Amino acid sequence: MFTPLKEAGYFARQHAQPLLIIALLLTLPIWLVDAMLEAPAADAKPDLSDLLLMLFYASLGVVQFAAGMFYIHGQVQKQPISTGRAISLGLSRLGPLLLINLLMALAVSTGLMLLVLPGLYLAYKLLFCEFLLLFHGHSVWQSLRGSFRLNRELSNKLLPSLVLWVAIVAMVSVLQQVLLEGDGPTLLVRLVFEPLLLIISVLGWALLYRLYQCFIAPQLPAPVYPLAVQDNNDQGLVESSQSHDPDDHPDKHPTPPSAAPSDDNLTIDSDVDPESDPNTDQSRGSNNNPDQPTDRKEP
Repeated sequence: MFTPLKEAGYFARQHAQPLLIIALLLTLPIWLVDAMLEAPAADAKPDLSDLLLMLFYASLGVVQFAAGMFYIHGQVQKQPISTGRAISLGLSRLGPLLLINLLMALAVSTGLMLLVLPGLYLAYKLLFCEFLLLFHGHSVWQSLRGSFRLNRELSNKLLPSLVLWVAIVAMVSVLQQVLLEGDGPTLLVRLVFEPLLLIISVLGWALLYRLYQCFIAPQLPAPVYPLAVQDNNDQGLVESSQSHDPDDHPDKHPTPPSAAPSDDNLTIDSDVDPESDPNTDQSRGSNNNPDQPTDRKEP
């Protein structure tokens, strides 16, 4: 039931450093801005500066998520990329990501205002729209429709790990808020809980990609943007997180006889079977033919 979460945790541990670098690089500006700005008054009305600040935070958030997904995608597809390249790819999709997140936020918030449950349902149905936008070249509208359709009848496979991860995030966030409102040292609480929430966020990236890889990607063609791949979903998070020998060569790991060839990597076998080659049979039998002349002298 919780196997995807366990596999995501294993992958996140193996690639903790680059993923945390991506998370920290795009979270640090938010921390610095929050530290420099004074808390607004409770009755203060939002102005243009507040809207720009919200846009800045939203931009960093969507680029951070996209960069994390691109990095994980490259590792899983055996085309690893650097953290800088992952962030660059995320920035290149900033506009569509902002638009799709805005539409998602409007839909989910409207559902929450109605009866709460419709909002939660829409949040679940639109969970994978960003993957379609990032990896499959879909438009914003196609991504929203595709995500709504593709996770149909998958709730028993998707929800257990997701609900557990959301419960962990909620528990840590509530505990942080309670301690911040208490008499304890505020700086110490932030130094402890902010990195902890960052680690949990990285685990969430790996979990979402694992769920996409297991249950959504098999229903789609191979990813087309921006990483060209040949074999779709053949390598899991667990396999990709294992260390690779730089001298590793395909000949060292022959394909088992029972393995079927990949449809995306069709090859023609041009090797001649030595048992069916008459020249080979003749050369093999030359040493065993009693009528064959030899250089040995008879006594």
